[in-house]
Amino acid sequence: MLVTTDRAIAETRRRIDLGLKRPELQPIVDALVAEMTVVPVAALTTFLSEAAVALTDAVASRNGSNDDAHLLALAWSVDADIWTTDRDFAGAGVASWSTPNLIRGLALVPRNRD
Repeated sequence: MLVTTDRAIAETRRRIDLGLKRPELQPIVDALVAEMTVVPVAALTTFLSEAAVALTDAVASRNGSNDDAHLLALAWSVDADIWTTDRDFAGAGVASWSTPNLIRGLALVPRNRD
């Protein structure tokens, strides 16, 4: 199961429209989002402050950024790992996976062949 926040979806949509200038990709985002569980950031308030501190202190970035605290809070709240290309999550208390390592890891998971 893939789970993300409403803020991450909004950021994705903005980057596609303003950064990439490829609004024709929005239907693909819609199709992907339909397969995910989207959690409102407002539902994560219990974890947000602690997640912001953890990201500020994370070893990998040391840039003090806590912009992605909502994603760390989500990972803590659903006991999940993070799939990202961002190194800021290293040392923040959850496993983070790059795309190549995630693919490699999923290839090792035995599949139920019923």
